[in-house]
Amino acid sequence: MAAIYSVYTSPTHPPIPNHLPTLIVTPHGQPSNILYSYLHTNFNSENYLLTPSPQGDLCVAKLFPPRANNPTVKASASDPGHNSGHGGTSSRVVRCEASRNLKWSITNTGVISPIYKLALPSPDSPDLPLFQISKPNPNAAFWSMFYFAYAGHNIPPKRIEFGKIQKNPPGPNGGGTRITISGKSPEEKAVWQTLGEGNEDCVEWVVLCAALNLLDDEIIKAAEKNPPAPVTAPVAFLAPARIAQQQLPQRGPPPAQASMSPPQNRPPQGYPAQRAQGQPPLQGYMPISGQLGPRQSVSVAPNMGPTSRPPPPQQAQQAARSSYLLPSS
Repeated sequence: MAAIYSVYTSPTHPPIPNHLPTLIVTPHGQPSNILYSYLHTNFNSENYLLTPSPQGDLCVAKLFPPRANNPTVKASASDPGHNSGHGGTSSRVVRCEASRNLKWSITNTGVISPIYKLALPSPDSPDLPLFQISKPNPNAAFWSMFYFAYAGHNIPPKRIEFGKIQKNPPGPNGGGTRITISGKSPEEKAVWQTLGEGNEDCVEWVVLCAALNLLDDEIIKAAEKNPPAPVTAPVAFLAPARIAQQQLPQRGPPPAQASMSPPQNRPPQGYPAQRAQGQPPLQGYMPISGQLGPRQSVSVAPNMGPTSRPPPPQQAQQAARSSYLLPSS
């Protein structure tokens, strides 16, 4: 089963100081049909994957990146370019959890270029590798996604490519970043069963969280390469109030942070409503079984018709598609 998503910066969430922009995930070619929002809180150290519902946004997954203001970490915790030689491996691990008691981690093990490895916790052995996202070479313009298929206890797992992350070409419904789960061959389709039969929507959450974490790192790197231009106006020509503002150092988090805690409806208590039914999952493939609780909803067919939500204004859509895109190398 194929699935293609597009990621944009949200045109309806205003920027929050010291926080990364809110991202939205839509079916490819349907920018007004929002499947998920990715909200950053607590200075980017507690992030939420939310899905819309009639009762309000429901949280389906949470990510806990290391704090960027940690003195042992220079900037983004999941990019070696930001913390090489600082903080060790633990500073590059993003802890994740989702509905149905699903927990996993995203670790950047790359040296020259990022290599994101997703693993499930294992109580009696090292964490079990699940997915990997990396570039075929440091100059490639896309990222490849792999999963690991296990055939036996003493047999090394097989790495199977199942999709890509790349920049969308510009156009009326273009821009943003594309996440593709190809689903062409039986092996590629089997990625939906990597968490067991009936948990295809959990696979969607894990893949999207990994891609969104990657985009956060790319946004930070792009901002570091192109810092905002300094004010060139002489101080003598600034109004006294503005001069006073510039001379006062900011202490503590901005006032807007008081409202950044997730609403009461957002802790992971519910699951997203069933969106659509696609082809039946491939039977008999369960490389990792028994990891999750009972299934309550499935959302594995993102290529559906538009919802009744009105599309954002054209100008806002254009701004969303033109900023914070995955840069090509």
